[in-house]
Parts: sequence; structure tokens; C-alpha cells
Amino acid sequence: MDIEVIKLVTAALGSLGFALLFRLEKEHLFTASFGGALTRGIFLLIFNLSEENVFFAIMMAAAFCSVYAEILAKFRNTPATVLLIPSIIPLIPGSSLYYSMSNFVQGNLTEALDYFKITIQSALSIALGISIVWTVWAILFNRKRYIKRA
Repeated sequence: MDIEVIKLVTAALGSLGFALLFRLEKEHLFTASFGGALTRGIFLLIFNLSEENVFFAIMMAAAFCSVYAEILAKFRNTPATVLLIPSIIPLIPGSSLYYSMSNFVQGNLTEALDYFKITIQSALSIALGISIVWTVWAILFNRKRYIKRA
């Protein structure tokens, strides 16, 4: 089995696991799992196309995940965060966080700070990708609220 396919399957299973952990309704489990696999696939595609720019790849994958959650939330009549949280799980920088804490405990401060920098950059790129989409989405599709307030 190709390594990329394994990454997509494990992303779907990870998203499914968190969806079950968060007690997501059964009707949303497949959507959340599929969203996790798609998000990971977009990350891998952009990562390979952008000459291994992790920050940009994670930001674009997070933006895609936000759009995916917003669109399917409209069709499923559920809040977008219900679909966003499990679908974004494959982007969480778990390994760099683990290695930064492990090196910190072992006293390797230089390596710990290097891994911590990667963790912070990944977290910021996820937040930036989600924030951009949610801001644009609110302006484009909730215009009536903004027009009435003006």
C-alpha cells in the first residue's frame, strides 16, 4: 500500500476517533472522517507543490477544511464547528509538541526550542487559515446583518 494512501486512511481514522470522543451524532461521523482525509490530502498536495513550505501548506489545508465545514454545515443544518473540529485534527502538530516537551524534560533546550517553534508556527497557520475563511464567509454570506447595522 502506498504511504500516501496510508496517511489519508489514518487521517480519516483519527478524525473518526475524535468525532466519537466528542460524541458527534452518527449522521455526521462519515462527513467528519471524510473531511479529515480531504484535509490531510490537501495538505500533502500543497506541501509537495510548494517546495515543502509547511506553514503555507497547513494554512491552505486549514482554509480548505473551514470551507468544507461551512458548506456541509449548511446542507446538514448543523454548526460548522461540529464538522470543523474533527476534520482539522490531522493538521494538529502532535509530533513536534511531543518532541519539544521531551527535549525540554531531557534538558536539550536548543532542540526543544526548535521543535516548539515548529509547533507554534503550525498552530498559528491553522488559526490563520480558519480565521481568513470565517471572516470572508461572514462578510459574503451574512451581508444582511452588516447592512442592517450600518
